[in-house]
Amino acid sequence: MLETMRTDYPSEQALVDAFCATLASENSPWGELSCAREFDYVRGRADVVAADAEGRIIAFEAKLEKWREALNQAYRNTCFAHESYVVLPEAAAMRAARYAREFSRRAVGLCYVHDGEVTVELEADERTPLQPWLAEAAVSEVRGQC
Repeated sequence: MLETMRTDYPSEQALVDAFCATLASENSPWGELSCAREFDYVRGRADVVAADAEGRIIAFEAKLEKWREALNQAYRNTCFAHESYVVLPEAAAMRAARYAREFSRRAVGLCYVHDGEVTVELEADERTPLQPWLAEAAVSEVRGQC
């Protein structure tokens, strides 16, 4: 039987809200970013997409517990993103980090939100997006939205 982990977030939306608030602050591990939520594309929908001043796209998939599902979604986002991360509450991230090889195989990073800060547990590998036109669409989506 699977045990349910305690989380500080009552919903995935609350986790995304806390994460986006950190992205908009000086505490972001990626520096200053423009961001948008729910970027829809042909293969799916990324929870959060962000772009830096150079137009480099970072995609984020948030889940409260189901890190494997988030990992698959984050991997799918590498078609348009230069980097892709799974975002979890701290306890779930520590559990998922035991499977670092799975993240590494997919070039996906892992981070968690705790007390208003984002900690990168596993760095994502930077890649050239397979679909540059989709990366351009993501940049257009995030400009001016945060």
